[in-house]
Amino acid sequence: MANEINRILKLFAGLQHGDCWIGTNYKEALHGVNAEKAMQKVEGYANSIWMLVAHITYWRTAVVNRLTGSTNPPPFADFLLPEDCNEENWKQALHDFEAAYHLLRNAIHHFNEENLYKSSPKKEQTYYELIMGCLQHDAYHLGQMTLLKKADKI
Repeated sequence: MANEINRILKLFAGLQHGDCWIGTNYKEALHGVNAEKAMQKVEGYANSIWMLVAHITYWRTAVVNRLTGSTNPPPFADFLLPEDCNEENWKQALHDFEAAYHLLRNAIHHFNEENLYKSSPKKEQTYYELIMGCLQHDAYHLGQMTLLKKADKI
């Protein structure tokens, strides 16, 4: 595996559950959040933690599709919440979130570094911009989750 791909994978691993450059990671941010807390909205914020978990799962899946040459959207809606937001469904959402991380990691791991600066399926975007945009997107929403958690004192 090439050096740039290794660096990218390290950044995603840090963001998910490792030593992250922004001081926290998803594992820490989601620790202690149950279904009830995950659904709570804080005044001034449009989304709950659960909605953000669903949103990131959606976009990671969309990036995997693009990395494999498809423009198809994921087979589920963005910000999708279950009809019953109970503890069992929250655990499933967290499982799906982690699974989307592993799918993304696998897609990046198997991506040919020579193609990083070639056009992705999205017009006027390279694969490198796609991957780094996903990383930036994930970091942004991690910050939102951290603020929601602190605001609600979960």
